[in-house]
Amino acid sequence: MNQQFLRLFADPTPALQLKFRKSDNEVTVMRVQHRLRPHSDGTSLLALDFLLGDPRLAGFVQFYREHDGLELCRIHDARCRGERPLIDMKPGDSIAALTKRYQPGGDLAWTIDLNKSKALYRGTNSWIAFAQVEGGPACLTMFVNGEMAGCIFYLAPQPAFNILKPIAPSFAKLLDRIVKDLPKFLQLVRATVAVRKVDGENYGLVPVGYLPDSRED
Repeated sequence: MNQQFLRLFADPTPALQLKFRKSDNEVTVMRVQHRLRPHSDGTSLLALDFLLGDPRLAGFVQFYREHDGLELCRIHDARCRGERPLIDMKPGDSIAALTKRYQPGGDLAWTIDLNKSKALYRGTNSWIAFAQVEGGPACLTMFVNGEMAGCIFYLAPQPAFNILKPIAPSFAKLLDRIVKDLPKFLQLVRATVAVRKVDGENYGLVPVGYLPDSRED
């Protein structure tokens, strides 16, 4: 397990630096919370039994042996009028249900079927959706068999880049990418923070910086 990544969850008062546009001078600082979900029983790990045996999935399985998902950058968002994480890695026993929502007949199947990603996800190889971005429909997926097993992909209904290619070749590399530059990763997956201005409208702010201890800012 990436110890540097885990140290994110020990940051004393983490915060994101946000801008309306990356070129703007005005910076808004908002505190966030990171949460690792602890295991309460063995149910979540048992639900991932089908991932055992393939070394390409070992990093993902090892994470769920130690933790039951996570919430990264939990922050107040005006769109939901409350707090929610920008990245929500689901508990192990809810991954199957989340994946089903993106499969044919699911309420989020349109995310795939109305995009070029249909060629990737509607083939013969199996995959899971394990983390949602801003509560969805954008999410992170991982193939569990075939030549791309273990690769992490970004799935979104209106992608800003070619999402037919993986954003990380493995779960371990995904964690490396996040911890190396958290704001840049949030930009990659189009995660923004909605704030309500005096005109009553919601505006999406882009993460441009990260402060492990915002008291020092």
